[in-house]
Amino acid sequence: MDLGWLAQLGTTGALVLVQAAATDVWQVARPGFTRLLGRGDREREAVAERRLDALAAEVEQTLPAERDEVRLRLLSVWQTRLADLMEEDPAAADALQVLRDELLARLPAPHQQWVLNITASAAGATAQGVMFGSIINHPSPGNGSPR
Repeated sequence: MDLGWLAQLGTTGALVLVQAAATDVWQVARPGFTRLLGRGDREREAVAERRLDALAAEVEQTLPAERDEVRLRLLSVWQTRLADLMEEDPAAADALQVLRDELLARLPAPHQQWVLNITASAAGATAQGVMFGSIINHPSPGNGSPR
């Protein structure tokens, strides 16, 4: 299986999960991710429920103006959890993709997108950014430095 695709799936799955917290979509996200993370094991499901409840509580208890910052911080935690899940059980990738797509379709438009702002302020500095993909720099002909 393509590792780049799995990494992207883990990222977008985690993104949809954290975006669903504190929205009406949580009523679908929580049981879906409980099943996915539990993999039919009641103890794993109980652990997943506790973690998902903690995620939702943290987002809900944050002022609305600060929720994107909290979601961004929580995103990396859930990316790791989903990456670990797919490493342990590669078949979970298909279930994650279905769940991600279902939740994404249900999220309100503002939760379906994020904006990344990057600023370079030093003399000669270059700012680059990417969300959920890669940046590849090629040396300029002649001087060997990145563009």
